[in-house]
Amino acid sequence: MTQIHSDFKGSETFKALQNWGVGATPPCLVKAYAQVKKAALLAANEVNPSISELIFNKTIRVIDQIINGEFNHLFKLPLKQGGAGTSLNMNMNEVIAHIVNAELGDNSVNYLDDINRYQSTNDTFNTAVTIIFLTHLDFIEKMVIELQEILVEKEGAYSGILITGRTEMQSALPMTLGQVFSSYAGSIERDRWRFSKVKERVRSSVLGGTALGTCFSAPSKYLFAAERHLRKITGLSLPRSQNLVSDISMCDKFVEAASVYNALANSLFKISSDFILYVFTGEIEHPHMQYGSTIMPMKINPVLLEFVKGLSIDISFETGKINEFSKNGQLQLNPFLPFILESEISIFESLKKSLNSLIYFIQHGKINRDVINNNLLKSGAIVNSLRPYCSYSKLKEVSEEVNRENPETHSHLLEIINRITDLSMDFLEDYTKPGGFTSFLKDNL
Repeated sequence: MTQIHSDFKGSETFKALQNWGVGATPPCLVKAYAQVKKAALLAANEVNPSISELIFNKTIRVIDQIINGEFNHLFKLPLKQGGAGTSLNMNMNEVIAHIVNAELGDNSVNYLDDINRYQSTNDTFNTAVTIIFLTHLDFIEKMVIELQEILVEKEGAYSGILITGRTEMQSALPMTLGQVFSSYAGSIERDRWRFSKVKERVRSSVLGGTALGTCFSAPSKYLFAAERHLRKITGLSLPRSQNLVSDISMCDKFVEAASVYNALANSLFKISSDFILYVFTGEIEHPHMQYGSTIMPMKINPVLLEFVKGLSIDISFETGKINEFSKNGQLQLNPFLPFILESEISIFESLKKSLNSLIYFIQHGKINRDVINNNLLKSGAIVNSLRPYCSYSKLKEVSEEVNRENPETHSHLLEIINRITDLSMDFLEDYTKPGGFTSFLKDNL
């Protein structure tokens, strides 16, 4: 289909290409904007038909082709542009009119009077951006749910593995590896909650508000019809905003969505940073993805985790840009909405890659139980855990003796503790099992 209508030379599109340069309008925007146009034209025709049934049906068929991506090559505008998206709206209008007129063999359809009827860039482009945000939030939410379920599964699988818990990058107290994964699962669970909530805020549509949200030139029946058609076409719950003026002039709902993206990116960064440390200690083995060095054959780099961290930093900066673009709107419109969308698309693509990479690491990284056990034995964490049953000074004595004897086995360590503290071996053996010193004090101990 790339050669079809290659003679398209819309005058406003041509001017925009000269002003902003040649790029490629993101396919997700082409699709969403075409969906908005279809809803608007169906509503306008329902309320007040202005063109023949033949031309109208042909117009809808052309829009369906655009929705399906058949004419993406005719949308060459970049998102970085002035005019609050007017160039993108003009481009869409001109493409639709051009294809319909080419099939009719005349110029029956006007790109503004017919294709842009009861519409403004300010309500149609905003609605298209809303569709994209909502679609992307829903997609990432599903990936977050997948990550949460994997972490919860690992939490159960590793509940019997004792590992050194660390604070300030130093050995602290014993815990289970399951508890480590539980902390990550809890964070991702909160991210899942944030996504479910922010979708409710984002989903309001301003279609029918026209230029300022005052609904200038749009019949009241058109607003209700446009809302109904938009829901049916997109399959999304898109209720009409209860304050059209506000939702056209303000972009705070997109800022809120960006904050949820940023919170997830922060979670992924922290989890990946921790995993890099566990890879460094040898307690978890990173999957062998590629050669780690051009000179050192035995070197394996934590490339997946570094990738996640790098993308997370990038996401944080893009969410910050959305904040800046939002607060720089003026009076009844934010002219930087195309820039906000570009940042959101970048965030979306980075989050997909980040989540896929982290999920792969968790599923394919290997747990090294021998290293985990040895590190715990050498860490002092087991001795620290006895503080409820021994004085601080007594445990200092134990620590000094452990350093002198350097026990190689768990049993040897318990023998040293028993000898110095008079805690029975039965107690120590029971206490140092998973669930003993990794939980609250038990009354019978």
